[in-house]
Amino acid sequence: MLQRSAAAWLVAGIVGTVGAGQGTDDAEMIRSMEQQIAKAWVDRDRSTIDAILAPEWSVTDASGRVLTKEQVLLETLGSTERRIDAMAIDDVRVRLFGDAAVATGRTRAAGSYRGASSSVVLRFTDVFVRHDGRWRVVASHGSLVAQ
Repeated sequence: MLQRSAAAWLVAGIVGTVGAGQGTDDAEMIRSMEQQIAKAWVDRDRSTIDAILAPEWSVTDASGRVLTKEQVLLETLGSTERRIDAMAIDDVRVRLFGDAAVATGRTRAAGSYRGASSSVVLRFTDVFVRHDGRWRVVASHGSLVAQ
């Protein structure tokens, strides 16, 4: 049960992965930002996470919970009991729809909760909206991959 709880909080903390900025190749920029936000979760870099996730961002985690940005930040960064030690993002695909985009990919992450180590592999979907020339994620979903 503890491993399942550790996996659930890890999923909630990592499914939100997106980008900010402006460029000619929006899809490549979004793929790059997926990597940047993964690093920010590991580094506990709240300013980067805040800049990338829109204020209204929410995530549906693998257990079906719908969490707000503040709830995820509190669960992930507001406690020393939870740590994301490593995260790798791959198989990222981006589909553009004008000022909206959908990114899908795979995350492999490792961390701990109350001293119990856990690792997860999940598939994620991030929905981006470009506002004032800047991409931000507005919604995310993560599903655990059976290992």
